[in-house]
Amino acid sequence: MPRSSQISRAILLAVVATSVAAAARITAQQPLAAGHAVLNNQDTVPVYSDSQATAGQAVWGKACAECHETNDVTGPDFRTKWSGQSVFALFEQIRTTMPDGNPGTLPKEEYAAALAYIFKLNGLTPGAAPFVGDSVALAGVKLILPPASSGY
Repeated sequence: MPRSSQISRAILLAVVATSVAAAARITAQQPLAAGHAVLNNQDTVPVYSDSQATAGQAVWGKACAECHETNDVTGPDFRTKWSGQSVFALFEQIRTTMPDGNPGTLPKEEYAAALAYIFKLNGLTPGAAPFVGDSVALAGVKLILPPASSGY
């Protein structure tokens, strides 16, 4: 094997190991009845702070409510589409497609706050740390939302 291939593999392994270690540092909590986020299909993890969700409510009113009702991000279609998907995938979907007609124009912190508000609307319990749209830390964190027929 050429030396450059060995170096490339070593770098790739280091990146993967760093990603796994960063994701493992997320604090675990007990599963919630309404919904939760899980790391590696095992431990539930808080992915936003309450103060961030409060800020996200203001972002929602300013940038989201013109086109969306809260049911759009808590209803059966949303739960069916996003349950089991990574938290980071949802963040990137929102960040790269919203607001409609002018996607990607909000500061990253406002996208994160809006997503924290969506998490709160879906019953995820906040933690001490705010949501950060970091693919390394959140790639293994999946949303577990109640099924569409649960009445939430």
